[in-house]
Amino acid sequence: MKRIAVVYSEYSPTVDAIIAQLKDVEVTCFKGVPEGEYDLIVNINGATTPPTPLPHGGQSDGAGDKVINVHYSLLPAFKGDEPVKQAVLAGVKVTGITFYFTNPERIIAQYPVFISNTSHFDDVEKELQYLEQTIYPIVIEKLLNNEPFELKNLLQKGCGGCSGCTH
Repeated sequence: MKRIAVVYSEYSPTVDAIIAQLKDVEVTCFKGVPEGEYDLIVNINGATTPPTPLPHGGQSDGAGDKVINVHYSLLPAFKGDEPVKQAVLAGVKVTGITFYFTNPERIIAQYPVFISNTSHFDDVEKELQYLEQTIYPIVIEKLLNNEPFELKNLLQKGCGGCSGCTH
């Protein structure tokens, strides 16, 4: 059975989504550095994890490539603490969500979000939070099963795979 550690700093519906959607996966939640051996370490809402986690009895063996993080912009753009606000104030028309390995930093998946002329950054952030809940479990599942995923197929699970929609 695959094992993941979810590290979070405060409650998030994303934690519930990961637990509910990942069947046949042992999910353990931590508010600090996880101890033990895990297939993946999933970082939620900016929880702090060490750059190179030490899941194997304190030995650094390149396990940093097991830590997944999420950022509310299409990296490498808007790397700061308030990326959504920065994007809206900069007047960009597309931002998005990025899932990436932390050490070394490698992008796993990105999903775009369009910003209208009347969008407030709070509205854009709510949309990104919804996408995080929806996409994070899919990204984790694909990684655990060593399966490829494509942008067009990323959200198919949400509505049963009907054609022509993005629900």
